[in-house]
Amino acid sequence: MSSYKPLIIDVGTQSQNTPSSFIEKERGNATWHTLLSSPGTKTTSLTAGIATCPPQGTLALHRHKQAELYYILSGSGEVEVEGKRYPVSKNNLVWIPGDAEHGVFCSDNEISWLYVFPEDSFDNIVYRFK
Repeated sequence: MSSYKPLIIDVGTQSQNTPSSFIEKERGNATWHTLLSSPGTKTTSLTAGIATCPPQGTLALHRHKQAELYYILSGSGEVEVEGKRYPVSKNNLVWIPGDAEHGVFCSDNEISWLYVFPEDSFDNIVYRFK
């Protein structure tokens, strides 16, 4: 039997904390709150959080070895994967293959999405930008 227990997180409370962001502006102006990530949470197998991109903002093209899942919570924009742009809006689900170059490009409104990686910790995700 696993020593891990179910975990319930109040996302609204977590979202009040200062979000993470990239120092390097060429990586875009998206921000994020990581919600599940060992050892910060007593969880395993998945890392998840909520990212937000301001109007006309970006999460610059990048890649990492892990596949990634986006679930669009609000707003609209485009997700580019391997050179092709796809329009996305609320309630769209996007699966991004591991090591695929991808990025997010916002329209005139803010876009927010849930992201999920098949990793114990966000520290295991190595972003590689162009």
